[in-house]
Amino acid sequence: MYNILLIENEIKIIEQIFSVFQNEDYSIDLAENCYKGFDLALRNFPKLIICSNFLYQSDGNKALRRLKEGSYVSTIPFIFLLDKESKIPDKDANYDFDYYIVKPFSSKELFKTAKIALERSAALIQKSEKKLDELRGSIAFSLPHELFTPLNGIIGFSEILIKDFNNLDKNEIFQMLTYINSDALRLKKITKNFLAYVQLEMIEKDEEKVASLRNSYFINPKEIITSNASQIAKLYKREDDLLLELTDCVIRMTESYMEKLISELVDNAFKFSEIGTAVIVNILSNDTSVMLSVFDHGRGMTAEQISSIGAYIQFERQIHEQQGSGLGLTIAKKITEIHGGQFKIESVFKENLKVTMIFDY
Repeated sequence: MYNILLIENEIKIIEQIFSVFQNEDYSIDLAENCYKGFDLALRNFPKLIICSNFLYQSDGNKALRRLKEGSYVSTIPFIFLLDKESKIPDKDANYDFDYYIVKPFSSKELFKTAKIALERSAALIQKSEKKLDELRGSIAFSLPHELFTPLNGIIGFSEILIKDFNNLDKNEIFQMLTYINSDALRLKKITKNFLAYVQLEMIEKDEEKVASLRNSYFINPKEIITSNASQIAKLYKREDDLLLELTDCVIRMTESYMEKLISELVDNAFKFSEIGTAVIVNILSNDTSVMLSVFDHGRGMTAEQISSIGAYIQFERQIHEQQGSGLGLTIAKKITEIHGGQFKIESVFKENLKVTMIFDY
């Protein structure tokens, strides 16, 4: 059964709509204003909302608009009921699953519009579920592997040290301790990235935290970027491959998130490119925005891979042996978007990759 929320106060319109959906496949909740509509939507989670555009536009506290702007019911399709004198809604101001019909309308027109809205919404939900299933599969496949591989190394080498300590020379002990330390650091990074990803997922759903982050800024990120990028280049023993092209600017981002952003992108750039090829970190600014980019001459990505960026997704792992959870690009993308920035990837497959982030002042 499809539950429909009707937000309307004209008796004739209410009666007409009830007659259109008067069968066992539909049930209707009626709200005479947006406040009651907001409450019913949160309690009953309707499949479709039919709403008087006049009531929606005159909602002083914008209660109902919260449903369409980041809440967990934001994917519910809306059908707006417009009066003849109403201004046709601006296409760019509404979401893709919004529809409208002008009063007076025929019952056939309303039913057809509702059917289209419900079918499209169902298709979107199905697509989302498919992506979620893919994400679950990726997590189930890669996360245990990424956790147990370094953990098994730590356990294995420590057991050898415990059992055969007296039979090992100093060089062997030192080498095993080096492996243990390396695996422990790898495990630490995987855990930190997983926790960072979960935190970003939670922040995305908190409007107040997002607003607070978008109001934050710090002056001249050159020092942070130089320090973090140089440390990563040193770890890969590729200090000469790092090229920094940085200008002074103000950027709307917290310092800690900038450090995380640069660390993930520069680490990826070095990880997936050859020694002797340049990794370029660039900042450009003008009166309205700041553009930050990281470029490398590595394996690159296909258009399909770029569009499929998500948590725990690693590409061509069977071809390229690599470590990590596949979270780096996803974390960088989420950090950028939470701070109101634009995240873009350009690539020539097997030749280069450029990640660009643009932040408005």
